Amino acid sequence: MNQQYIADLSAELIIRYYKNDYMPFLLHMDDEALWYGPAEGQFLRGREEMIRVWQAEEHSLRFSLGNMEVTHITTNTTYCDVMLSFPVTTHYPDREDITLNQRILMTWCERVTEDEHGEKEKLPRILVCHISNPHAKHDDDTIYPKNFHEVYRKHLAPEPRGKRIRVHGIDRSDYFFLSDTIIRIEAAHGGRHSILHTADRTVEVMASVSQLEKQYGDLLLRCHQSYLVNPAYISSIRRFKLILTDGTELPVPEKKFTAVRDRVIKAERRFAKG
Repeated sequence: MNQQYIADLSAELIIRYYKNDYMPFLLHMDDEALWYGPAEGQFLRGREEMIRVWQAEEHSLRFSLGNMEVTHITTNTTYCDVMLSFPVTTHYPDREDITLNQRILMTWCERVTEDEHGEKEKLPRILVCHISNPHAKHDDDTIYPKNFHEVYRKHLAPEPRGKRIRVHGIDRSDYFFLSDTIIRIEAAHGGRHSILHTADRTVEVMASVSQLEKQYGDLLLRCHQSYLVNPAYISSIRRFKLILTDGTELPVPEKKFTAVRDRVIKAERRFAKG
């Protein structure tokens, strides 16, 4: 199996799932797939049973998915395990939120099927989906992790926003960062790699600063040959340096200072307008 394709497909299905577009996720289940839910006693067998249960579930919940880490391991050519880790916030109709750090292990296989014309093709299918969260089941739970009011302290959580930036880490994991959570990116290993900084983690990735600028230059500002910065985290700009909200100072070449300053001012006006 193509490990990278399966890892990307896993991430896409989960991102869509938490937008309440769950059918693509279910349709990729194997006929005899096993689904272990996030709470005790949540177990389903088979795609048809999963579709029946999901379609019977009615709710008015919204979900916000944070930065995602995706790691894939292949044991042979026809099977692939993918681990996804991410925070997810459930937004309740009463304006109260619960955030959990979720882990999902998917075991994929290839199935040979025939289309309506009798042509055979290999399709990826999920054999096992195991969702793990450290909590006990609430009496009112069915599928979605709702009504944990007695287990977790209620709190309001900022909703993560931004476009997803996909990078490949040197640890062989794929990361899907929300652009609004990225503070800065700096060159590493002679410019061949980059180090990406968010508020809560630092990850070394395979792409160079120049490569990331080509892909995401509309979201991140190139203030120096070795640095990309998120304009939202710039606290001030003075001659030949930027001051970030976490106190980090980044150099700005003298010849590029005016152009960088103009882009910072333009970004600030855009943020002010909301």
